[in-house]
Parts: sequence; C-alpha cells; structure tokens
Amino acid sequence: MKHSNSLKNRKYAILFSLFISVFSFSQSKRFFYDAVFKIDTLGSVKRDIVVLELNKNDNMFFSNEYLVTDSINKINKDNTVFAYPKFTEVVKFNKKNDDFIFIKNLSMNYYEFNYQIKLNWNLTGEKKEMGNYNVEKATAKYGGRNWIAWFCADLPFPYGPYVFNGLPGLILDIYDDQNIFKFSFIQNKNFPDDLDSYKIFESLFSDRKIKIKREDWKKILISFYQNPIPEYKSGNAVMMKDSGKEYTAEDYRGLEKQIQNQIRKFNNPIELDNKINYK
Repeated sequence: MKHSNSLKNRKYAILFSLFISVFSFSQSKRFFYDAVFKIDTLGSVKRDIVVLELNKNDNMFFSNEYLVTDSINKINKDNTVFAYPKFTEVVKFNKKNDDFIFIKNLSMNYYEFNYQIKLNWNLTGEKKEMGNYNVEKATAKYGGRNWIAWFCADLPFPYGPYVFNGLPGLILDIYDDQNIFKFSFIQNKNFPDDLDSYKIFESLFSDRKIKIKREDWKKILISFYQNPIPEYKSGNAVMMKDSGKEYTAEDYRGLEKQIQNQIRKFNNPIELDNKINYK
C-alpha cells in the first residue's frame, strides 16, 4: 500500500509541476477528468472521460468523445461519424455574465437553454496532501445533492467540472455524498491559441438544435415520454424488421413501451431536484 501511494503521489507531483511551468505560456487549457456515475437506482455504473476547457472568454465542459469524433471527421470529411458519449451533458460558461448554457440531447434533437447558477461554498478548513500540493475541502448543495470538492489554491483557476465554479483554486476531485457522481482529475493539456470548442457543437447540432427556456425542458421530457415515436405512429416514417417487413401498429406499441421502460429505469439525473416521476 505504501508503494502504491508513493507512485500516485509521484504522478500528481509531475502533473502539477507541468501545470506551473505552462501557466503563463498557454492561451487555452484542457483538464481531463474521469467521470464515474450511476445511471439507475440499481447502481449500474457508467464511466467516461470528460473535459473542462478554459478559454479567454468562456469555458466548455463535455465528453472527450466529441473531441475524438471531431478529429476523425476532420480527416475523413466524406464519411461523417457521430459521437455517442456516455456522459451526455454539455455546458458552456460565459465568463462575462456568469451565464451557463446547457445543451441537452433528446432523440434526434438538441435543446439549448441558459441558466445562472450561484453556488454557496462552505470551506471546511480540512486539508490533505495530493503529491507535493495541498488540497482543501469545500462543500455545497446543488441540484438536490450534497457535493464535496477538493480544490488546490496553488492552481489559480476558480473552476471545476460541470457547473462547479467559484472556489479559490481548481477543483481536482468532486463527488456527491451518496457517490452517485464523481469527477477525478487525470491530466491536462495546454494550447497557445484560444480553442472555443463550442464551434464543434455548432457544426454538429446546427440543423437539430432548438433554443428553449429552461422551464420548458421538463415539459419536453414529459412530452417525449408520452409519445416517443410520433413520426412512426403517424406514418411519416417507417421502420423495417430484419426480415424486410414493415413494423405493424402492434410492433410500434411494443417499441413505445420499451422506450418508456428504459426512460423510467435510467432516470437518475445529476440535478436530482429536476427528476421526473414518470408514470
């Protein structure tokens, strides 16, 4: 165990020394986190690599799968591939007005809305070492969950994964007290130019992105649950079986129930206070 901790501490020491050496030489930064989260009440776990991107005027938070897909599409321009991230939340933070922009995927569409979030952090005074650096503990309530964050004041960025901003240092670890969601720092990359990865999402979603008000998001979710395949039930689209035969009305009813069962099962949003009790 002592040997394992020594290796872990050495890893953090090397990474953090790289942080310090490039602070004044890079325009944009990407901090990569391991995201582990439970997708249902039975404890089924998913894992993804997520990215906190710091730019001059805004920050972006999204799955690394989007970067991978964007790189592939730049090489193979004739065969566009789509990202299928496990952590689907995409968030842009506007530093000028402290405004968050959320991009939510549902079926074939993407919905975008603005929302301002003010977190009231409690600095507990508890400290521990992570490599050669001291991290400090802070707690806050957000989205119906109690969150514990460990931040490093020596890394002068008041940001962290998802919407967790406002501490006097970069958040390296953050998780809720039920261990449903956890984000743990793994590495960073620095860039001489402003990245602005929002352009990736503009190009991917431009023809399928709908701007809405935040309060309308729940209504959209409920409407989709009640009628998840309207284009097929109305006859505007046709689904085929492996045998080559078209789906019947009974087939569509079965598919609709299957989708509704999946929605009820995987109903564990990060904002627990916005959870919908589907019936």
